[in-house]
Amino acid sequence: MKTILIPTDFSNNAYCALYYAAKLFQDQKIKFIIYHSFEDQVTNLTSRIDIGKTEAVVEELYETYESKCNEVKHKIVLDTENPNHTYEVIATSLSLSRATNKLIEKENAFYVVMGSKGATEMASVFMGSNTLSLISSIKKAALLIIPKELDYKPIDVLGFATGFKRSYTKKELAPLMYIAALNKASVKVLHIHKEERLTDAQQANFEHLLELLEEYTVESNWLSEDIDNYEAISSHLTEENVDMLAMIYYKHNAIVRFFREATVKNIAKYTQSPFLVLPKRD
Repeated sequence: MKTILIPTDFSNNAYCALYYAAKLFQDQKIKFIIYHSFEDQVTNLTSRIDIGKTEAVVEELYETYESKCNEVKHKIVLDTENPNHTYEVIATSLSLSRATNKLIEKENAFYVVMGSKGATEMASVFMGSNTLSLISSIKKAALLIIPKELDYKPIDVLGFATGFKRSYTKKELAPLMYIAALNKASVKVLHIHKEERLTDAQQANFEHLLELLEEYTVESNWLSEDIDNYEAISSHLTEENVDMLAMIYYKHNAIVRFFREATVKNIAKYTQSPFLVLPKRD
């Protein structure tokens, strides 16, 4: 049985991400952990000097948010009626990033699934601050980001965007391969390049990638664009009906900037596909 973490701020976006995950893994034995971080409210407590009062307020927050998490649990159980799935709930005063990493370690979680933005984010922002924070802080589980209120549909084509600049391991590609296997999906390798040819190192990494994906139907697409022009990927996702996009997160790479630059005028191009962030594994 795999464990999947579902952070929630009780927004509709968060619930849609949970529902998407429940449908994506509907035929698998899964333990979902629904959790909420109220760290910001603890930080903003005004009665810092009165320790007793502060502790009482924190205890009340635990009870309040655990109850709200239970409401989410009851709703998803009613909406899906899936005997393959079990649910646990947690309210925590830890920061979202810290709580997530602790749960990943404790529960050996395979995925973290969340909505692209929460209830308080402006309409012009595609990804919320919590999502961007988790992209850079999660180390040992894949982060699956579900665009706002995206309806579930089976994954037929799973895109993997990469520059072939580093070698790959089976462990870091495992979350991608698991979803591809569940859906019998093909894998479309997307490479944005400036040069006409791959370097010898890139070619070796590309061939190794094909070896790791030998059990899957793989198609390679070379997108000839400037590396800073993310229009290449977004347009390809739309034109080629890619159902999910995956990338490996390397420190200082372009993932966060990619989504920070998304604005209302081009957001429709990005919201068609869930986004799977794979942590770099040594």
